[in-house]
Amino acid sequence: MITSARHKPRHAKPRPRRSALRTGIGGGVLGTLALTAFAAPASAHQADPGPSYQGSDTHVPYSRHDSNSSAAPDTSASDSVGSPSQSTRPISGSAAAVVEFVRAQLGKGFVMGATGPGAYDCSGLVQAAYRQAGIDLPRVSQAQSAAGRSVSLSDLQPGDILYWGGRGSASHVAIYVGDGQFIGAQNSRTGVVERSMQWSQPSGAVRVL
Repeated sequence: MITSARHKPRHAKPRPRRSALRTGIGGGVLGTLALTAFAAPASAHQADPGPSYQGSDTHVPYSRHDSNSSAAPDTSASDSVGSPSQSTRPISGSAAAVVEFVRAQLGKGFVMGATGPGAYDCSGLVQAAYRQAGIDLPRVSQAQSAAGRSVSLSDLQPGDILYWGGRGSASHVAIYVGDGQFIGAQNSRTGVVERSMQWSQPSGAVRVL
């Protein structure tokens, strides 16, 4: 008996895959939505909200204890944002007194309305620091940001007051201590800390010294 040879199955050629983005009106819309959802995952990090402050409602003008009374605020100075020049010379005089004081407060707590010596809010720390230079500043950040004269953020000097928000309506203040750093009573979580200006860019600065 003669047996017929078994035929080996032919290997079918692989069928080309259809594109995930199908043509046509329905396919175009669905494909575009699918690719958009796949290519744009939500960010895992949120922007740092920066410092926050709520002051009291007391506004009083500042005055100096020495014979050089302050002129009215100079609103013509530039408030352009830039990189402050680094401090290459030793700090001396009134600026040194202000900077040394705020450095000595590092690590102390933040309490709303506190003016020291155990804890501060942001404007309470600035006010206490300037007392070391014989200057009585207003109690709240809004008025402190309007004291002295405006200076550019690219021309800061140690002892300058940095503010966040509008001049005269600032929500937070701190002291510039040189080398692109500032010290402030930030919030109840951090207390009094030193931070880089890259951490939170101020809106402007004023010079009282």
